Formats: sequence, structure tokens, C-alpha cells
Amino acid sequence: MKIKEFLIFIIFLSSPLFSQTEISIGGYLGGGTFSGNSTSVGGFTSSLFVEANLPLFEEVFPRVSLIFTKDFNAILPNDSQPYNPYILGLNFKGVTTQYFDNKIFLEEGVGLLALNDRTFIDTDVWDYGVVVSISAGFDLRNYDLKGFKLGAGAEYGLTFFNTLPKYSSLHIFLHYTI
Repeated sequence: MKIKEFLIFIIFLSSPLFSQTEISIGGYLGGGTFSGNSTSVGGFTSSLFVEANLPLFEEVFPRVSLIFTKDFNAILPNDSQPYNPYILGLNFKGVTTQYFDNKIFLEEGVGLLALNDRTFIDTDVWDYGVVVSISAGFDLRNYDLKGFKLGAGAEYGLTFFNTLPKYSSLHIFLHYTI
């Protein structure tokens, strides 16, 4: 709990403490697979994230993301399956961006991950591991540095304890710098 409070403190209070700090918010939607102590299940993936450009990191932006992955059957009209498996998680990763011109960019990230495995009705286990991501997209901000970026990406999360939940995602994203 102390780590989560520290991260929230750093992200939300960094703007008044450092006048050059930019805060970004965003999210993604897509599809992928996930598993715990089970075979892989196809599902939809979604995420909401907050990113800060802290002067503590020269070219790496810290990003905190909330991840949700659930079985595709949850959105289909089907009353024969009473439980649809899902995974809920939180990650903290460092993200760096390379621009090929003033509009096209490539973004990579790596960090730590906490996943709540809910793949079975009687499973409710938190596991910890790593997450990696890569994305490419278009920067629509021009030279203002405030505005939207959009693109497509992939993310993979893997844990190392208990039920070993993992997920993979192919998604589209929207990122807004405040």
C-alpha cells in the first residue's frame, strides 16, 4: 500500500513541484489472450494510464496503468456460461519515445506488474512480474506539446508466483498531454 501511495503522490504533486512537468492521460482497447492456471483464453483488453514527464528521468517517462482483460464471451449474448474469466492489474513502467520525423514515433516500455488472477470462479490471487510494450503512432500535437497522440501497439505481461497469470494485447491507443 505504501508504494501505491508514493506513486500517486509523485504523479499528482509533480506538476506543482516542477513547473516544466507535463502530465498525460490515455488508454487503449484491443484484443489478446490471457491465462492463469489454465489454457489461454481469447479476450478483450483495456487500459487507462497516467504518465508524468518528471525531471528525475531524462528520457524515460514513468507511467502507471490499470489493466483489465476479460473473456470475449462476456460481450456475447450467452446465458449458458455463468462465469467469464478475467484478469485485473496495475503496472508501473518506464516509457521512452523515438521520433522518426515530427509526426511518426515509436514507443517502448518496460516495468513491474501486479495481476489479480480471476480466471476461475474460485481463484482470487495477486501475482507479481514484469511487463513490456511497444507502440507506433502519430503525434497530432504539432509544436504545442499539448494534445493527442494515437497509434497501435502490443503489450505482454508475465508473472512469476502462485498461479502464473499472464496476458498479451494488440491494441489501439489514445494519449492526451494536458
